[in-house]
Parts: sequence; C-alpha cells; structure tokens
Amino acid sequence: MGVCSWAYRRMRRCRDHNSAGRCGLPTICRLILSVVALGAAGSALALSCDGSTAPDDKQLFWGDLHVHSGYSLDAWGFGTAASPADAYAFARGAPLTLADGRTVTIGQPLDFMAVTDHAEWLDLMYVCTDPLARDDPYCRILTERNTPATGSEVFREYVIPTITKAQPQLPTLCEAEPELCRTARLSQWQRIQAQTNEANEPCAFTTFVGFEWSATPGFSHTHRNIIFASERATADALDYLRYPTPRLLWQALERQCRAEDGCEALAIPHNTNMGDGLSFDVESEAPEVLALRAKYERLVEVHQEKGNSECLPAFGATDEDCGFELYVTKRSRPAAAEAFTREEWERMRSSYVRGLLLRGLDGYRQSGVRRLNPLKLGLVGSTDNHMGTGGFTDEARWPGPQFALGDIDRTMQRSDFNPGGIMAVWAKENTRASIFAALKRREVYATSGPRIRARLWAGPGASPCGAPPAPGSVPMGGTLDAAPTGPPALHLTVHAQADRAPLTRIEIVKGELKDGELKERVLTAWQQPDGATDLCVTWQDAAFDPNTPAFWYARILETPTPRWSAYHCRRAGRCDEFPQADRWIRERAWTSPVWHLPAPGS
Repeated sequence: MGVCSWAYRRMRRCRDHNSAGRCGLPTICRLILSVVALGAAGSALALSCDGSTAPDDKQLFWGDLHVHSGYSLDAWGFGTAASPADAYAFARGAPLTLADGRTVTIGQPLDFMAVTDHAEWLDLMYVCTDPLARDDPYCRILTERNTPATGSEVFREYVIPTITKAQPQLPTLCEAEPELCRTARLSQWQRIQAQTNEANEPCAFTTFVGFEWSATPGFSHTHRNIIFASERATADALDYLRYPTPRLLWQALERQCRAEDGCEALAIPHNTNMGDGLSFDVESEAPEVLALRAKYERLVEVHQEKGNSECLPAFGATDEDCGFELYVTKRSRPAAAEAFTREEWERMRSSYVRGLLLRGLDGYRQSGVRRLNPLKLGLVGSTDNHMGTGGFTDEARWPGPQFALGDIDRTMQRSDFNPGGIMAVWAKENTRASIFAALKRREVYATSGPRIRARLWAGPGASPCGAPPAPGSVPMGGTLDAAPTGPPALHLTVHAQADRAPLTRIEIVKGELKDGELKERVLTAWQQPDGATDLCVTWQDAAFDPNTPAFWYARILETPTPRWSAYHCRRAGRCDEFPQADRWIRERAWTSPVWHLPAPGS
C-alpha cells in the first residue's frame, strides 16, 4: 500500500500538469484501493498504508466534518466564492482569499475533511450562479447583494422563506420550473462529489462525500450532516424540503444508501444548543424509528462556531461547569435566561449533549429485551465554517465569522460566535475506510480548537500509558462488559498531551440511571495550577455499580488563554468599547464516553 500511495501521488501530479501520457494507477493498486473504499480496511487482513497489519496499531488523525463552500447559499450570500476543491486545498495548506480581501492559511493542515454544503439550495446555486448563471429576476439579490455588508438581504430573501416553515417552501424559481431545478440539483451534487473524490488521496489526505440537511422549523435548528463512507452516495442530496423530519431522512438513507450497493452513511446532529429541545423524541418513537436513529446517529457535534453544546446550567442557576462558549438562543435568536419559562429551559437542556446521553440511559432501560440505547453518541467537534476554511481554529488568527467580516463593529455584533472545534480519530490509517470505521465505533473525540492529544480507556484494571490496555478494558466509544457481575471497581485511564498551552485539569463526567433517577456528576481526576504537557492519570470510580446503566467521559482543560475577540479589540485599540470581548477562556477536549449497560432490570 505504501507503493500504491506513491503511485497515487504520481498520478495526481501527472493530471495536474495536463500530461499527454497515461495518468493511471497500476492495476494492483486500483484493486487494493477499490477494496479499501468498500470497507475492507476494517478487516484483519487489510493492508495498512505503511505495510503494517497489526490490528491495534492506531494513529491519531485530525479533521473537520462540517465545512461550507461557496456552494452553500448562506456562505455565498456573505461573499464566499471558494469551491469545494478550494476548501480541500486550504485544508492541506494552500492559501485562500476571503470575502474581505485578506488571504489566510491554516498553519497546521488537516488529515481529513468533508465539505457539507446545504442540500436545500444546490439547485438554486447552480441555476443562479455557476455554471448556468441564468439572468432571472429571482436571482438578482443572490448575485448582486452577496457581500459581507449586504449578505443579510440574501439571507432574508432566500434562506428564511425556505427552511424555517413547518411546511417547507420551495424557492419561487423552482416552484415555477421544477424540472429545471431537479436537473440543476443533481448536477450540483455530482460536481460536489467529483471535487471531493478528486481531492481524496489515500494515506495522505482523506475526503468524505457529504451534505447538510438543514431543517429549521420555527427557526429551531435540527440540522444533520450526512457523511458517506466511500464514493458510493445517494443519487440525490436529501434536503429538508422533500424530507422534512429526521425519520424521513433516515428512511430515505435506508432506501438510497444500501450496504449491498457498497453505500454506508452516518448522520451527525449539530447545534443541539439551538434546537429548542426538538428532534430527539426517543421517549415516544416507535421501535423501528429508534433502531434507525441508533444506526445512523452514532455521533453528535459538541462544539462549533455557533456555540458549545455540552451542557446547560439548571434553570435559574449559574454554573461554570456549563458556562464555556454558551450561545443561548430561542428560535435562533440570542436570548437571556429570563426569556425562558422553566419548561422551555428544561426542554432546551434535554437536547444538550449531556442531557442526550442521560436520556439514552433511560431509553435503554425502557427498551427491555431489545437492549437498545437510542442515544449512544460519540463526541466530535467541527467548525461549521462558511468561508471554505475548515479546521481554521487559531484564536489569534481567526478573522471572525463569515457573517460579520471586515468591520470590527459588525464583527463584535457576532462576538458570541467562536472559531469552532475540530475532531480527532484513532484509526489505523488515513483512508476513508479506516477513519469511517473509527467514526462508527466512536473512537473519536472533540476539542474546542487546539490539538490536545487524548486517549481514554476504561475497565476493571488500570491501563498504563504506552502499554497494552488491561484485560477487559475498552477505549472511548466502547461498552464495558454488561454482565450483572461486572468488575468490582472501574478504572479510567486518561493519557493527555498538550498542544500550545499547558493542561491544568482532567475531569470525569459521569451519568447514571440510579434507583430510577438520572444523575450526573463532574469529578476531578487530576489538577495542577501550573499545568503539565504530558500526563497519564488513572482514576477509580469507587461508586461503580455493575447493575446500574452509566457512562463516563473525560474533559481536559488548558490553562486560560485570550479569546479571539480579545485579539480583535486589542488590535483595534477598542476594548473599552467592547468589554465583553476582552476575556480569557479555557480551551478543552471532550472524549467520547464509555458505557456500562447491564441487562435492564438486572
């Protein structure tokens, strides 16, 4: 496979220079890569990129599975011109010019990425902008007012009328000419796939075909990113206009993305902090719907530019534990806590990630002999970047959100935004098959931007860092032995390495269903004010009950550093005008949980 990786790079250089010679891969390499693309890399016999066949030889890869290019209406509307190909090039280190004229580079390239443009307007973008560029009066605002200063006009004209209605509304142009828009939508989807597949370079840089399903009924965000395992994808990008509920989305994936055709997909919810508690109705869903949810929704985005979704303080309380990069909204509008009733607040809390994990335990209890946890979610971070600059999370260099570029007064109006997060996976190699397998088994974690290295093991004994895990242990994303007589004690081992700032605290967040009541606790496993750069900590849960459904995840905090908004106001010499901007934050990482799920009623 190492030889094939070299041959693949040679083929790409050949094509890039328009060589008249043959620019193909050797036959054996085409065969190997086609098998890998269909998922064979998950088997014990699959070759790794360096020739190793060790089944537990995993590496850490960094990526972003939530990035928008100029093919997204809201990105284009505020001036983004980057194509998916441009976005992938930026992720590998190429410079990119933003809507305000400045040129940026990522600094630390990514290992994998997905461009997830909004499915709802692929047709409109193809017809009005590129390549048809139709001169239709309906397109005028879209093509003449798409700048950072006037993009809100584009948003009001096209975005709000289509995706915020309980009954989705097609763009006027598409209502008048449905066949035109159907053809345009398919063409745009094919263009996205072609650029994504062309950018994929096994063993060097992995790209995933994907799109965003952007349901916003009543202005409440219930969005999902759909990520495909290989080049096999649905014939069409599934949008909220034709599939207006998560159930219809999953059912469409069942029909159009079949394993027997080599297609596999995941649906990743994001911005649950802006969902007003919607779209996680596990207490009332039928068993077949719960099964679809559990099949497709194995991950949740805990951090991105529109806020953190880990947890929300209890009603009427101030809680530093849940105070990081909070962006509290009511139907997508920023709102103070006083704007909510207790019922609204608690419903909103229930769809933050910690609330979802707790509800999953209760759903598991109610599933009885089916033993299904409908919210068994690994944690990932992404940017939701709308400039084509995925993975660009450096607080000191981030220009601000795309919706407020170029002017500090406008930028400070969006100061509740942040650069977003990134995700890390522990996988054997940098290929679609290997990384997607890690996503499925939830051996992934999120950070708020820095590249903090982290591993979590849980089991009956300590797992020394740098040595094979103790017998019976599982990594993040795994499930411990569910036998009623499980281990007499639970040990969690966390290995953490700092990025640019020292690490000062490791916390264990525990949730359990104890005596019929859902409970959560945040426990300090290690702390040191001066910080450390490389540490291995084993924490024992003395209160572990082998008969109680539970989960644990680690939260790793850095020493405080300046927030992006502080850099902006300091450079402008105007922090006295924007005091809320000049502050410090503790960047952090969140591992995926480990679960203990004994038989219900044991």
